[in-house]
Order: sequence, then C-alpha cells, then structure tokens
Amino acid sequence: MSLPKTVGAWTRPEAPHTVTAQDIFKYMDGAGELYLAYRFDHLDVYVYASPAQGNILVELYWMQSSDDAFGLFSGDWGGEAIRLAAEWARAPVNRSVPPHRALYGAGVLRIWSDRLYARVRAARESAASRQAALAIGRAVVAGRPAPAPPSLLSAIPPDAGPGRRLRPDRVWFLRSSLVLNSAYFLATQNILELDSSTEAAVAPYSAAQPRRRAAQLILVRYANADDARRALGRFRMVYLPESLRGTAGSGVAAAALVRIENGWIGYQVSGRSLALACECPTRDHARRLIEQAVRSLENLEGPRAE
Repeated sequence: MSLPKTVGAWTRPEAPHTVTAQDIFKYMDGAGELYLAYRFDHLDVYVYASPAQGNILVELYWMQSSDDAFGLFSGDWGGEAIRLAAEWARAPVNRSVPPHRALYGAGVLRIWSDRLYARVRAARESAASRQAALAIGRAVVAGRPAPAPPSLLSAIPPDAGPGRRLRPDRVWFLRSSLVLNSAYFLATQNILELDSSTEAAVAPYSAAQPRRRAAQLILVRYANADDARRALGRFRMVYLPESLRGTAGSGVAAAALVRIENGWIGYQVSGRSLALACECPTRDHARRLIEQAVRSLENLEGPRAE
C-alpha cells in the first residue's frame, strides 16, 4: 500500500506505528476486545499532521480474512456511501446487506477492503479534511481486491411473513458473544458457544406497525455438526429449559417453536448450522423464518453436508 506523503495541508510520517494483539489495549482503552473478536492480526497507524487544521488519524486494521473486516464494517451502516474505486461498481453484492464498501459521516471515513478495515478520522471536520480523507481512502483501496460479503449472509430470508421485512442496514456479521450481545442481547453467558471458528449473523425484521419490536434471526455456522448440536443443547438448557421436556426432539434436526413472554422463538440445527428466530409475533412467523433460513443454509453446504 502506498499512502500519499502529503494530502492538502496534511503530512504523514515515513513509517506507521504498528499495534499488535499483545499491545492493542495500550493503544485503545476498552475497545480492543471488539477487534480481537474478529481475528485481529495487527494495526498500522498514521497521523497526518496539520498545525493549522488539526490532525487526520488513519487506522489500518489488518484482519485474518475479508469476512472479519466486513464484520467490523457491518457494525454500523450509517453515513454517506462513498465509491472510492471504479471497480467497486462491478464488485459482488449480497441482497441481505447494503452494497456499500465505504461510508463517511461526522468526519470519519470507514472502509472495508478485502481483509482490511480502515478508519480515517479528522480531528476537525471541514470541506478540506473531507477531501483529504477521501484522497487517503482512494490510496488505501487502490489495487486491492473487492471480494463478496460473507457467504453466510446468503441464507438470510428477505422477509418473515406478512408485515415483517428484513432491515439490510441492521444486519451484522460476527464471530463472538461480545458482538452478538451488542447486536441482540441473549444472555451474559456465551450460550451459543461462539468462538473464532464460528460464523454468525444477526438480522432484524421490522414491523409495519410503529412501536412494534423487530423479530430477530440469528444464524450460526460451526466448524462441525457436533459443535452445532452441542451449542443448541446449551441454548435450550439456559434459555428455554422447558424445551427439553420431550417436546423438541433430539439429534441433528432438533427443532421447536416455543411461546415465551416477548413472542415466539423458533430454532433448528441442521448439519453444522443453527438457525434461531426470536421475538416473532406469531408461531407462523417463527416457523416461516426458520424453514426459509434452514433451507438456504442447507443449500450453502451442498449435498454432502454433515
């Protein structure tokens, strides 16, 4: 990557400050866990200085995969969509999430570029700092591939029955219970047994009527079918102990629809994947959402899925 030495009134040092997983908490107090939850590799930090106009901070978060960088980006779909590379017009998209790869708002430019998640933040926002941030952003993405969003997102249904449509601008890809609890709180414990080997997504379905809570779909793909079955068992034991009383079945295809205080919950494990629907307004909404998601998950795995 070749970042410009000078952009407008701003100039950077020759070399970045590099932050590793071992010292990320020294660089950022309290926020390091978010990046570690997405298989963080290292961070390169540049400060473009301008005594007259304030500094521009450039943070380049290098992750283990494009999916990890996307996950960080998906935590906030707010801001103005920016096209930093002409090639992005031909980049693969997924109907379950917005097609954006860069967003700008409140003086901050955020970028997903393959396994890189980047933030360019101006200390004092102005027309000049915006132009400088975009110039830096274009240099960040130049010549880099633009892969598809995580394949798991293809299993998210577009609706959950009458009056419940997917909110693509609220879909979040994740790997950890820390991020899950930010997207949709289930429990203080890691009851879905998420870790760096899992892929997960949270997708809300808004109601047509105002002030109605959104239904939530959680999809998880584990390393193997045993992990999926074990996670479902722990979820049922902690969250829905009544579902263990002979009503939900057992084995690979264990599934149930359960009425609780805040709506209907549906769940099913199939192969190495788990689908969980929460706060559905009716039993039919929960059933429909789970059936569509499981069918799509099975299609992703192919005919030889466990």
